Amino acid sequence: MPSKTKAREQKRHRSVFNHWPLLTAFLVLLGAIAYANSFDVPFVFDDINSIQLNEGVRFGSDLFNPQLRPRSLLFVTFALNYWLGGENVLGYHIVNLLLHTLNGLLVFAVAIRIFKKVLTDPGLVRMYALLSAAFFLVHPIQTESVTYISSRSELLSTFFYLSGFFFFVSLPESRIGFLAGLATVLFLLLGLGGKETVVTLPAVVLLYDYLFIAKARLVGIFSRWRFYLVFVVLAGAAAYYLVARQIIDFAALEASRENIPRWNYLLTQPRVVVRYLRLLLFPTGLNLDYDFRVSLSLFEPAVLLSLLVIAGLIVVAWRWRQTKPIFAFSIFWFFITLSPTSSIVPIPDVIFEHRLYLPLAGVCLSFPFVMEWFISLWKGRFTNRRLLVFATTILAVLTTLTVLRNDVWRDEIRLWSDVISKSPHKLRVYSGVIYGYMKRGQDEKAIPVAKLGAENVPEARVSLLDTLGNLYLKVGRPDQAVEYFKASTLETVRMEMAPIDQAGYFNNLGVAYMALAKTRQGDNRIEAWRSAQDAFRRSLEGHPANIRTLDSLVNVSHNLGEDKILEQESRKRLAEVSVNDLKGLYMLAALLSLEERYGESLDYFDRAEKVASYRDPGGETLFFNHAFALSKAGQVDNAIAKYLEALKIDPFFGEAHYNLALLYVGKQDHGSALQHLTSIVGRDPNNVRANMMLAEIYAYQGKLPSARQHLQLVLQVEPQNVQALSLRQRIGLP
Repeated sequence: MPSKTKAREQKRHRSVFNHWPLLTAFLVLLGAIAYANSFDVPFVFDDINSIQLNEGVRFGSDLFNPQLRPRSLLFVTFALNYWLGGENVLGYHIVNLLLHTLNGLLVFAVAIRIFKKVLTDPGLVRMYALLSAAFFLVHPIQTESVTYISSRSELLSTFFYLSGFFFFVSLPESRIGFLAGLATVLFLLLGLGGKETVVTLPAVVLLYDYLFIAKARLVGIFSRWRFYLVFVVLAGAAAYYLVARQIIDFAALEASRENIPRWNYLLTQPRVVVRYLRLLLFPTGLNLDYDFRVSLSLFEPAVLLSLLVIAGLIVVAWRWRQTKPIFAFSIFWFFITLSPTSSIVPIPDVIFEHRLYLPLAGVCLSFPFVMEWFISLWKGRFTNRRLLVFATTILAVLTTLTVLRNDVWRDEIRLWSDVISKSPHKLRVYSGVIYGYMKRGQDEKAIPVAKLGAENVPEARVSLLDTLGNLYLKVGRPDQAVEYFKASTLETVRMEMAPIDQAGYFNNLGVAYMALAKTRQGDNRIEAWRSAQDAFRRSLEGHPANIRTLDSLVNVSHNLGEDKILEQESRKRLAEVSVNDLKGLYMLAALLSLEERYGESLDYFDRAEKVASYRDPGGETLFFNHAFALSKAGQVDNAIAKYLEALKIDPFFGEAHYNLALLYVGKQDHGSALQHLTSIVGRDPNNVRANMMLAEIYAYQGKLPSARQHLQLVLQVEPQNVQALSLRQRIGLP
C-alpha cells in the first residue's frame, strides 16, 4: 500500500511539474512579489557617480560606444534608461528586476540539466530545479544586487555568465569542440561588458565537465581538448588583461593612505568568506556598508578558524565529488566565483553583499537536497509532499525578509540610519544621511548627524567640521559656519596637511566670511570682506588654478571697491607672466563681467577656456560666467551651449539649471525649461525661485493643478512673496 501511495504521489507531482509555462510563470510571479516594493527606491551611494554625475550616461555618449570593454554594456543600459526616463528610478528598477528574473529562469534551466545527471524521476528533477531557482530569486542577500541600481553590473554579468554556462551544459558530448569553445568565449566577452568577475567562467565549465561528464576522472576531460584549447587561450588572454589592469590600478593607489596592502587584504578574506557563508544560511543583519576590520596577522584566532572552515569545506567537497556531486559542485562554484574579489587583488571595500549574487547561482542548487536531508533527519521518512511544504515555508520566510529589506532601501534616510546603527565608525555612512537630509531641504536635521559623526569617527573630524560649516551656511547661520570652518582650517594646519589639501578648507572659510559680510554693516562688513579675501588668497597658495576660488576672490575685491587694483594686477600678470596665464585671464574676464563690460569680457573668457585644464577645479564656474556674459551680450544660443557645458561638469549646478530655464522661456521652449526646473526641485524641493517659475509656466500652459501645487510650495516657504500672491489672485488655490 505505501508503494502505491508513493507511486500516486510521484504521478501527481509529474503532472504538476510538467507544465513549463506554469513553472515559468510561477518564478516570474515570485520574483515580482519579492521586489514589488522596490520600484521607488531612490538613487543612493554609487548611483550618484554611475548615473547622475556620469556625463556619458546623461548625454548619451555611452549609448553609441562601439568598444566592448569592462562594464561598457552596463553603462549602455544606464544611458538607455536615462534617455527613456531621465532620473525617474522606475525604469532602472524594472530593468534590474527583469535581469534578475531572467537569471532565475537560467538557474532553473541549468538546474534541470544538472539534476538529470543525478535524478531519474523527471517530475522530481523539475521540482528540485524550481525550488533552486526560487531560492535564488527570493533570498534577501540578493537585494543589494537587485534593489541597488548600480549593482546592475552583477545582474548583467551573471546573465551572460549563466547563458554561457547553460550553452555548455546543453551541448551533447560529441559537439563539445572548437566551435563550441568560440561560442562560449563570446558569452565571456559579453559578460565583461557587465563586470570583470565573469573571468571565472572557464573554471566552472571545467568543474561541471569534471563532476558530471567525466564522472570525477581527469582523464575523461582530455577528449575535449579542442574545446579547452580555444577557450583557455582566449579566456586566459582576457583574464591576463583584467588582472594586469587591476595590478596597474593597485599600483596607482599604492601611496594612498586608504589602500589595503595585498597581504592584509588576503588575510582578511577568509573571515569575509565565512561571513558570506553565514549570510547565505542566516540572512540577518544585512548592511550596505560593513565596517570590517582588516586582519594584520595570519595567527589571529579569527583568521585561523576561518581558514579551518574553508579548508574543511574544500575537503568535504572533494570527498563528495563522486557520491554527492551536487554538493561538491555548489561548494566549488562558491569559491571559484568569489575568487576575483576575495583573493590577493585588493579592493577598497573588503566586503559587499552584492558579491554573493553570482556565487548564489551555484549554491542554490543544493537547496532542495538540503531540505531533503533535513526532512529525513527530522521526520525519519522523506516524501515529496513534506519536501514541498518545508521548502515552501523556507521560501516564504526568505521572501518576507526580502520585502522587509527592500522597505529599508525605499527611504534613503532609513537606509543610511540602518547602516549607522551597524557601522557607527565609518565616515561614509554619516555622509549618506547628511546628503539625504540635504536633498530634502532638511539641513537642520543633518547637523546633529554630522556632530555625531565627528564624535564617532575622530580620524575624520576635520572633514565633518567642514561639513558642519557648510550646513550652518545652508541654514543661514554664517557666524556659526565661520567658527566651524576656522576649526577645520586650524586642524589642517595642526595636521601639517599639504597646501593643496588645505586649499578647499580655506576656500570654504572664505565663502562663510562672504555670507557673514552680507549680514553686517559698516566696519564689521569691511572686516568680514577682508577676512574672506585673506582666506581665498591662502587657498590659492595651495591651488592657484582653482577657478571657483578665483571667482570668489574677484567678487570680494569687487565688494571692497578694489576693481581697478585687481584689473591692473591681472593685466600685469598677462604681460609679465604669460598671455595664457589662467589666473590673469579668468580674473580679468570675471571682473569685466561684474562691471557689466560684457562684450569686453568675452574674449578673455574664450582665452581662459582654451588654457584651462580638465583637471582644474571649477570648470563649471568658468562656463557659467561665460554663459552669463554671453546672454547679457545677446548671444542666447551660445549662452545655452555654455550653460550645458557647465552642467556636463556639475549636473547639480542649480544656478545653471535656473538660468537655462530663463533662456528657454525666452525662446518659448517651455518643455526644456520644465526639464531644468524639475531637476532643481528634485534635489531642492523648497527652492522658491524654481517652484515659482514652474507655477508660472504651468499656469501659462493652462495646467492649473500643477501650477497650484508649486505655488503652494512657494507660499509655504515665503507667505508674503509678492509674485506668488499675484499669481494666486489669478489662478486661486484649492
